[in-house]
Amino acid sequence: MADGARRFLQLSATELKKFLRDRRVPVNDEKHAELAEKAYWAEKLDLQVKPSDQKAEQEILKCQQEKLILDDGLIRLPRPETLTDGWEDGPTNLPDTSRDHIDSFIKAGNRRIGLVKTEGRRTLALGKGLYMSGHVQSVQYHGINPKICYCFVRGKVVPQVKLSESAYSTWLVLLKETGRICTAECNCCVGVQATCKHIAALLFAVAEVVEEGRNASCTSQPKAWGLPPKKRMKEALHQPQFAENIKVVAMKEDVMHQELDNSRPYRSNFDPRLHCHRARRNINDFDLDWLASITNGNCGLLAYTKREPNELQSTPNISEVDRYEEVVSCDFPLTVAEALQDLSDIQLMEISTHQQQVIIRETKQQAKSNLWKKHRVGRITASVAGDCAAAVRNGTIHGHSQVARVMGYYGSASSSALQWGKSQEKVAVKQYTAYHRLKCKNSNTKCEDTGLWISTKFPYIAASPDAIVTCRYCGEGLLEVKNPYTQRRSTITEYVTQKGSCLVSENGTNHLNRRHPYFAQVQLQLWVSGKKWCDFVVRTIAKVNNLHVERILLDDQYMENILPKIHTFFHKGIVSEFASGRVKDIVINNSVQKTMKSMLEKLDAPARTIKEANFPCGICNDECEESPHDEDKNSIGCDSCDRWFHYFCVGIHGEEPFLRRRKSSWKCNTCSSKLKACKRTRQV
Repeated sequence: MADGARRFLQLSATELKKFLRDRRVPVNDEKHAELAEKAYWAEKLDLQVKPSDQKAEQEILKCQQEKLILDDGLIRLPRPETLTDGWEDGPTNLPDTSRDHIDSFIKAGNRRIGLVKTEGRRTLALGKGLYMSGHVQSVQYHGINPKICYCFVRGKVVPQVKLSESAYSTWLVLLKETGRICTAECNCCVGVQATCKHIAALLFAVAEVVEEGRNASCTSQPKAWGLPPKKRMKEALHQPQFAENIKVVAMKEDVMHQELDNSRPYRSNFDPRLHCHRARRNINDFDLDWLASITNGNCGLLAYTKREPNELQSTPNISEVDRYEEVVSCDFPLTVAEALQDLSDIQLMEISTHQQQVIIRETKQQAKSNLWKKHRVGRITASVAGDCAAAVRNGTIHGHSQVARVMGYYGSASSSALQWGKSQEKVAVKQYTAYHRLKCKNSNTKCEDTGLWISTKFPYIAASPDAIVTCRYCGEGLLEVKNPYTQRRSTITEYVTQKGSCLVSENGTNHLNRRHPYFAQVQLQLWVSGKKWCDFVVRTIAKVNNLHVERILLDDQYMENILPKIHTFFHKGIVSEFASGRVKDIVINNSVQKTMKSMLEKLDAPARTIKEANFPCGICNDECEESPHDEDKNSIGCDSCDRWFHYFCVGIHGEEPFLRRRKSSWKCNTCSSKLKACKRTRQV
């Protein structure tokens, strides 16, 4: 073994590491002797050299060629290595590349290769550190051709750690007019992707030159003539003489103002700042007004500086100013009942854009807001617009149920389906937000609550979307969420085939049925709010395939057909109802008869024992079984209020870690909110 290893001892550590890496042997910080021993055993075990990845090399070559094809193939730039003449060392012709250009280019490159979370923050930090440390050298500019709007900028970037190795060759392609970064490349291991720190360092070097104004033309630069030649400044001003022949002239000014040129380093002379920040500045270059404002004029430095008075910041003479006070307030718009007290003037219902925004802000709680309920009475909302339009036939209204719904005669509905939809709405919004962020690769997508939108054009039409969606790429849109109750455990594929489903399947694609009232609801929401799109979401509690997201745009032709019917319904149904109250009398009589009939049936029917649930669910009121046969019927108890809840009612899938612990506590949403409120009260 000693004889075999002796041959490898003659090789350098770099050669040994390359020998081992070519044979897929891991290499750490071993000493030279250990590397030689590893190489000996690798050769003895006959470890084969890993084959070169020709496919990867071809892809890299293809990527390098595509980098220089711009404007959809109209312009093909040459490789910078092939341009031997025309490179300029001065920064005069560098384009105006800014920090915003650098951020957008690096972030776009990281999103392109899948690094969405970091967005290039580490690359920008490392690149700026390389530039500030002086690793960027030999920056050159090439205009390529006066008829082409692109230019080359190249430079050498010294490695961050291995300073003795050769510098990386880095080049950029910039727009001459705007300074926008089109593409870049570096000969480091990841330089083909144009997201390495060496490219960022070269970009920061260009941006620093632009910020300092060194790329300006000669006419806009400071005066440069009349200065002594650089060669003479480097030469000695006097020839060497003997000390007895040197005439010493006395110093006329204060010696305290002289700067001693002492080469001996002292700790007190150490400046921890970077080299680019050590340039001395005059005292008047600082913002003395800001210094005076933050110190109330008590800074001693201000006593030794002369400042010109600022006429714009001088204190005015208040005694000569006329005082005029006016209280500006925003009145809420009239309700339909208040506006229609005088039937001859329906224009009283008109509202301004400011009043519309006030109503939206004050009614964000929607069903929990009394103002929301008050302004819905008499207005045709998006949720009932489809049914109201269907009730209009040949210019007349058939039936009175839709008029009663608009007038609010039926009161607040409290069915199991509505309770289920309200309890699952927040869970569905969270699931949609995660879906949208993953689809658009944008972690800043937000879903904010919104209130009642009243149309400024036709104020008797209103809509209440579930949320406002804000996305960097999609813009601002609406969100409408549906949680079907009867088919809550079905998958989306199963739900489409059920009777009464709002979705239909055509050519293997599920979409909202145009004849369903939900389609009219979404269209009216878009028309009232003025948004461009609405994401319609259907969610179930199935374990797989439980979310349907469909983007719906405004259909102008559909709105042209439905708006005349809505106008007819309002003028012939709602306005006449405010005048006569006929539908209200019918609803009251029907409710009284229904109540009397049910009371008589109870008296005539034999007494029946109603079996109450021993452990009703706190949301759906169904029985929480002690030993369910189906996993979907599992339940959990709140440790604070002793109520029980189904897993699917509170959004538990059964795979959560706290369910496996022996000692774990769980609280429902009501108890958790109360506990948080108590903690806030104690802190106050």
